[in-house]
Amino acid sequence: MISEADQVVIDEMITRERTMKERQKIIEDMTHKRRVFKRRLVIACAAVVTPFLTILYNVFMQYEHWPMMGIVKINILVAILIFLLSLALFQKLIKYRPLKYIVQRYRRRIDKRYTEALSVSNRWLQFYYHQREISHIIPQILYYLEANPALETIDDAIAYIDSQPVSLELYQNNLSEFRKYVKQFNTMVLSTANELGQPASRQINFVTLDGIPNVWYFGTDPEAPKVSELDLGRAAIFTLPTSEELRITSNRLKVYRTQYRFSDIAEAYQKQVPGYVESLSKEEQEKEIIFAIELKSARIDSRFQNKGLTFSE
Repeated sequence: MISEADQVVIDEMITRERTMKERQKIIEDMTHKRRVFKRRLVIACAAVVTPFLTILYNVFMQYEHWPMMGIVKINILVAILIFLLSLALFQKLIKYRPLKYIVQRYRRRIDKRYTEALSVSNRWLQFYYHQREISHIIPQILYYLEANPALETIDDAIAYIDSQPVSLELYQNNLSEFRKYVKQFNTMVLSTANELGQPASRQINFVTLDGIPNVWYFGTDPEAPKVSELDLGRAAIFTLPTSEELRITSNRLKVYRTQYRFSDIAEAYQKQVPGYVESLSKEEQEKEIIFAIELKSARIDSRFQNKGLTFSE
């Protein structure tokens, strides 16, 4: 039998899920509007440019007596071809100014229009229960409390969920999804604490190897104060937000020294953190200790989403 105290929390969970569904509809509407605007902008640019290119082509056709110009005559098929080529061209150019500026300006207008609606749901993005953030498992809690009569409390449901091993399929899906986010970053803020519990945070470049997105590698000077702190194994990480306000955070992780030398990960640094290898002298590279941070789970936050991904128990 669900207690009155648990029922109050469950009602809040239900309200939260309903609010999140409404929030998702708003986000989908915003995303759709932005996608349609970009598509229309590309088509409009191509439509404007096509007549000028067609006229230019027609001018060149005045020299059709030249061997190459006599091969094709101006007609509707040429105009269509020019239009399609223009579409392809502007699909590329939309990533650069001035088209990029136009898209960003429209995105700010859309964001401003929906800011109030999204702000209403912000308080529900995170849901704490007994000092634990459980927003990512609320759907499971509600499901198991309804479907499994043996689970009589919220604590029972959470304990049951925690006892379930991460399936291989879920693990692979989470890694695949996480990989899309991680490739946008090569810098993290690493927070550690010394033996006295005094915290410290540092901005550090990192790389991933072999396409494994939840293990981050970084090098450090063996004389650096953070080495002794890292050896204690107490750490947390977060990334600085992107233009879409995307960030990754985690305090469920394992940090440890590896057997790698800097030369083993230098190629990854060259690809993922341009200029980093050149910033170190040969002597510094040889001294570097390579640490790894293995994320057991991570939180993905942005303007449009708030979710947790689990990779292991």
